[in-house]
Parts: sequence; C-alpha cells; structure tokens
Amino acid sequence: MSQEQKRTHWASVIEQQKQSQLTIKQFCEDKGISYQTFFYWSKRLRSPETVQTLQPIEFDESRHSLSEAVVLLFANGIRAELPAALSPAQIKHWVDALQ
Repeated sequence: MSQEQKRTHWASVIEQQKQSQLTIKQFCEDKGISYQTFFYWSKRLRSPETVQTLQPIEFDESRHSLSEAVVLLFANGIRAELPAALSPAQIKHWVDALQ
C-alpha cells in the first residue's frame, strides 16, 4: 500500500470513528484496531505532509582544480564552493542550508 493509500485509508477510518459516536477506545476495540495506531495516524494526518524535492547536483569531471574543493551549482543560481575534506554529513548540511 502506498503512502497516499495509507493516508486515504486512515482518514476514512478516523472519519468513521467520528460518525460512529463511539469513544475512540470503544471504536478501536470494535474494529480490532490498535489504539496507539489510531492515535499515530490521527496525529500524522493533522500535521502537514512534508514535501521533499530533489535538486540535481552537477558534477563536471573535466574541471579539475588544485584547490580540492567541491563546487555546488544549484538550480536557483547559488554557487557554493566547499572544502573537499568535508564529510558527507557536513556537505549535506550545507546543501540543506543553501536550498
């Protein structure tokens, strides 16, 4: 089941509970649903869905530099030159910050 199908399913289950006029605990017991799972999805559906976007990173091997730097060119026009000695986690931090 895809994430969108799960969201649709649980939105329907939560709406059924509201329409049933049963307590959440009683509704979950009657339907054989985990009380904790019901609350997990209830909370998840109340919060906005996080949208992740991919940004292509261009790598041009023909442009070697003696400075040993990683140059990032973003689609929004930002150009960042970072030391090549940075760890992948540090580079990710900079990529996230610059987007």
